[in-house]
Amino acid sequence: MKRVYILIIGILLLFAPVDAQQRVIDAVDHSPVAAASIFDAAGNMVGFTWSDGLFSEVPESAYPITLRCMGYEPLVIERPEDKTWEMTPMTYELEEVVVVPVKRNILKQIFYVREYFSMSNETDTVTYFTEHMADRFIPASKDAKFSGSSSLRILESRPYEHYQLFGKDSISTEPESMFPSMVTIFEPIDKEIPTPKSFKESGNAAKLYEEPGKSGKSIILKQNDRTFTMIVDGLADMKEHKISPWPLKLLGFTMEFNQVYVTQVYRVNDKGVYQPKDLLESSFVMQADGRGKYLRKALKSEKPIVVRIMVEMYMVDREYLSKEEAKAEYKKKPTNVEFVIPSTVPPLNEATRRLVERANAEAKK
Repeated sequence: MKRVYILIIGILLLFAPVDAQQRVIDAVDHSPVAAASIFDAAGNMVGFTWSDGLFSEVPESAYPITLRCMGYEPLVIERPEDKTWEMTPMTYELEEVVVVPVKRNILKQIFYVREYFSMSNETDTVTYFTEHMADRFIPASKDAKFSGSSSLRILESRPYEHYQLFGKDSISTEPESMFPSMVTIFEPIDKEIPTPKSFKESGNAAKLYEEPGKSGKSIILKQNDRTFTMIVDGLADMKEHKISPWPLKLLGFTMEFNQVYVTQVYRVNDKGVYQPKDLLESSFVMQADGRGKYLRKALKSEKPIVVRIMVEMYMVDREYLSKEEAKAEYKKKPTNVEFVIPSTVPPLNEATRRLVERANAEAKK
């Protein structure tokens, strides 16, 4: 609760719609691309696609925009058009992890992680970008026992922030001034994911399964000859696709969540079940309108505040360890951790790259 409260206090993002209705689909199977993040020309995160692939909230002044989504190459759109855009699936080269003797039944995974926070009101903008290296240890069988936590553990971070707030412009790399990391809150799903029977049929044709909810598609499963992707809509069973937690209302910080998606991309197999060892990438995106009077007053905003968050997690390496090996590695947290960026990670958009370069230059002064 404390983390959420601090995050809400600091995040403000203006929602600015336009009339053009645009849609994003998979270039291979032509299914909708849900939970794609939209970045404007200044590097601010200004929206997400819905489960039907539609988006219409980006003002014309924000173009060109860049769309990013787990499992796809980035897409740049130069101007708003009432049309359908296609995103191309990524190609992965990470080798399949080899299962070794039964006593080595703790799976260690290492991730490269990116967090994005992009915020603005009528006059101010705030941009946050953080890189992490993280790991986690997962029991790989029912009889496996591990004394440490299986939650994601941050090993090293490189935070960047850019404030254009209340007439001041500043850039910093100081971790103390950053918002609490959402990585350890929204981490990859570690459960087995079974596939529909239709996915087990022979052939490499793209396969699609959609499970309807009360106000959207609650689960979308996709499979092609390279990857299996699962998209979970956390609000699909909520009335009008929204939820407003009552504890925040009591505090005067009313938040209306309207988009919560988790995406997991796995290496394709013919077993019909996907496990953590098959995971390639994972992401979490969230959007909420801040309507509480105290929150708007504190942030000097006449309009509802829009919160947008994206966390991307890319697999760097994984291996099986014995219980003793896992315990020793978990107890002794690594130091001087090297940042390893997999080849499948898209390059930073130009605005974020400039933020990183400027912040690093300021830190050296």
